[in-house]
Amino acid sequence: MRKHFYTIILVIVICLTISGCAAQTALQAGELRTDGPQADEFRTGEPQAGEEVKYTLYIGLNDKDTYTQLLSTEEAEKIVTDIALKYVDGFTKLSGKGAYKDEQGVVTYENSLIFEFYFCSEEQITVIMDEVLQALNQNSILVEKQRVECEFYEGATP
Repeated sequence: MRKHFYTIILVIVICLTISGCAAQTALQAGELRTDGPQADEFRTGEPQAGEEVKYTLYIGLNDKDTYTQLLSTEEAEKIVTDIALKYVDGFTKLSGKGAYKDEQGVVTYENSLIFEFYFCSEEQITVIMDEVLQALNQNSILVEKQRVECEFYEGATP
């Protein structure tokens, strides 16, 4: 009886795993289409009226060669700010702490800068990232692209 119970559980787990992998593969291949309230998560193409793409950059501050932070957070912030303002009109900057495993499986903890950009193009973000990679000696920058509705609120009109 116990053997049948474990077999049934194993079959259920395998089925759920396979269905999750198939959905992920379809999503990566651009074949997954949905309707309903979660359709926005899967849309492709240009933003619709009233929508913008928000770009969020997660920039670690540890040097890629030494795995240590060589510049102070304030120095790195100034470097990234100066680079970004050459290409965009503004951003929101946050600070964070992150962790990752490198190619050898070594866990590294680091301070991070988080920059959010609205009302700009992917080309502008790419140029910013290219310069920041060089200036801070980074392997990579995590960029998150999110379709959002946003507007500037200027107060209630009388």
